[in-house]
Amino acid sequence: MRAILYDTVDSTNEAAKRLIHAGDLKEPAYLLAREQTAGKGTRGRTWASPRDAGIYLTVIEFPRETADVDVTDFTRAAGIAAARTLSEVGVHVELKPLNDLFVADCKLGGILVETILKAGSIQAMFSGIGMNLCRADRDVAPGATKPISLEEVMSPEQFSELDKERLVASLVARVARWNRAVIDGPISYVHETWTSYHVTPNDRLL
Repeated sequence: MRAILYDTVDSTNEAAKRLIHAGDLKEPAYLLAREQTAGKGTRGRTWASPRDAGIYLTVIEFPRETADVDVTDFTRAAGIAAARTLSEVGVHVELKPLNDLFVADCKLGGILVETILKAGSIQAMFSGIGMNLCRADRDVAPGATKPISLEEVMSPEQFSELDKERLVASLVARVARWNRAVIDGPISYVHETWTSYHVTPNDRLL
């Protein structure tokens, strides 16, 4: 899959849309930025994206067999991909409806899946994933969940050995595979896998 790298960008999802609308991208690719100046969260929220302190990624795909697919299942697919990828480096995350990656009740990452539709069919899909990598000042809204980074949840030895490029490559490959699983089915397998990472406050009491 083609890699498109940015030093600074407003939002990798927005950059992806511009490339599509300009006709400059017609094959699957991923965008990765060192910094976002207007990172996007759900419901119009922003995603703090300080320079070199996180993974700011959008995976672009052009699925064709999606007439009967619930787009929220692609959000589940990205969450599973992130959880499986992080487990490789010894980090266990919880997936909370429907877009968040949590560790120890703190927010490690978020997912924003967007699409371009034509005649009710998905023409292009953007799986945006933001993940906090290093300690940094992150402006969050009053009352928002406290952010946490991989540097804070991994041991110093683990973190020093963390290979960002390898982590991103694994994440991109898994997003593509789980998106394919959404399309090919059975969708129950995607739902069951997502649920296995979904821990609610009540689950903690059991």
